[in-house]
Amino acid sequence: MLKTILVTASLFLLGHTANAATLSQTIHFPGASADGLFELYATSTGHKAVTGLPASYKTPAGDPIDRAEIGGTLDAFCFDPNMCALNARVLDMSHGKGVHSMTMAWWNFGWVSAIDPADLTVEGRGAPDSTLVLTFRDTLRGAQIEMVHVNVPDFKVRIPNPDKTEEIGPLSTIVNTHWNLLYWDGFRRALAP
Repeated sequence: MLKTILVTASLFLLGHTANAATLSQTIHFPGASADGLFELYATSTGHKAVTGLPASYKTPAGDPIDRAEIGGTLDAFCFDPNMCALNARVLDMSHGKGVHSMTMAWWNFGWVSAIDPADLTVEGRGAPDSTLVLTFRDTLRGAQIEMVHVNVPDFKVRIPNPDKTEEIGPLSTIVNTHWNLLYWDGFRRALAP
């Protein structure tokens, strides 16, 4: 737990890259457990149950595995086998009684969707990876997920959706909204009796 606090504090002390935001949310899940929430997020089958789209954790060598491991990766929101909207690398994990945490280097296709090409500063990736820290913690009435997402690009984007609509606005605002739509609502559905 101390390691998670130190990692999170270090992220805030490092500051932001230009045109980046820090997102922070705490979501409560009455009747749930930190173990159960972590299991949903940290396994390929659980991740798919939450998001409704294929997801796969892989070893550092790229071999598919069901459970996250340090140095491994996560490909999620795979609309087809060759195109996953999210690529993340597991930087750290910690486990304790009633608490789990995972730190990831996080990138999704929004990073290359800037309207102004001058905002695209990293060849092939648009912007530097952001850093995500998720802490799954038991509470008196269930469990919660604490999310801190640092260095999320804040430039204006145009993101096409599968239904042929578009989302236009600051990427950090869209990512913040998508945490609710794609993850927290998905956790609620996966936990429903």
